[in-house]
Amino acid sequence: MINQCKQWLSQDVLPLWISKGVDWQNGGFVESFSLEGEPQDVPRRSMVQARQIYSLRIAMELDLCDKEKALKAIELGTAALIKNYSLPSGGFIHSATKDGVAQNTTPDLYAQAFALFGLAHAYAVIPKKEYKERARQLVQYLYNERHLPQGGFTELTDKGVQYEANPHMHMFESAVAWMAIDKDPLWQKLADEIAHLCLNKFIDAKSGTLAEHFNADWSPILEGGRFVFEPGHQYEWAWLLGLYQNLTGKDLTAVREKLIVLSEQFGVWPERKSVFDEVWSDLSAKQRSSRFWPQCERIKAVLQMGLENPSQRAGYAKAADEAMATLFKFFETPQKGLWFDTWLESGEFKIQPAKASSLYHITGAINEYVRLRPQL
Repeated sequence: MINQCKQWLSQDVLPLWISKGVDWQNGGFVESFSLEGEPQDVPRRSMVQARQIYSLRIAMELDLCDKEKALKAIELGTAALIKNYSLPSGGFIHSATKDGVAQNTTPDLYAQAFALFGLAHAYAVIPKKEYKERARQLVQYLYNERHLPQGGFTELTDKGVQYEANPHMHMFESAVAWMAIDKDPLWQKLADEIAHLCLNKFIDAKSGTLAEHFNADWSPILEGGRFVFEPGHQYEWAWLLGLYQNLTGKDLTAVREKLIVLSEQFGVWPERKSVFDEVWSDLSAKQRSSRFWPQCERIKAVLQMGLENPSQRAGYAKAADEAMATLFKFFETPQKGLWFDTWLESGEFKIQPAKASSLYHITGAINEYVRLRPQL
């Protein structure tokens, strides 16, 4: 399937997303396409700008697109991210129009995480001092204004302050991305704190599952004595903790493997071979629908663990192949180079625009599959 992955990205996806998905006139990246392949004139999330920077960097590294054009798009996208989404505080707003007019000015933690992520990947290929300085300003803002005495950071939404694992996961991802390219101790300080929070608060000591939604003291929010976990996020945390382990030498193999095994056993629909969206902490399925992205995170996590665990290598290789075959079902859209987001429990795919933000998950999974699958 490696050739199929590379061919789909290089021939169907990247030509469309680089020609029509980059706003060559205003700078930045479009938010979404109709399933007929036309860009939609809707507000653009800062998160999309950041994720597309990463996607183009990966495409360049896999040699699947014109490097010069991709670099130009990354430079334009990073400029738009800094110019159109920055706040005086050092934070970033949620969304803006194509003309750079602020739309949703909430500095949600998810947006901060991805702004930091986008700046890391831009700096990796275009090492401008201003990118690193802007990233440092963002982290200082988080510690100055959003830091919690019990560890972690506040999530700000239209419902008020919330305490969520998911934006912390992406903040951790961003810190690890910076650690991989820059020796500034600020990045490891951030990564260390979030890793500690994950291992001691997010992961439930009794079930071994990773909760999503929390009270202010980082205890899971319960419904009927149980909490929700997402198998896709367990795979994603396992993979990210693996990257962190490789950079720091801290052995987190056991906890990573447990997250993966629980997701494999209770988070995958055996007949459909798709990852469930949500599962209860008593290990019963809550949402039997499947979004595309958990399939991507399954691919990354099982490949990484397969390389570390020779005795289980064949099983992990099979899981990676299974997840990739499932992922390709989401790509069977009327216009080549797009994707469906959600596979409903009924067996149908939900009809909705193809989000640009999805490409980050897809390129990440294909990158790992192309690089690591031959080693298993």
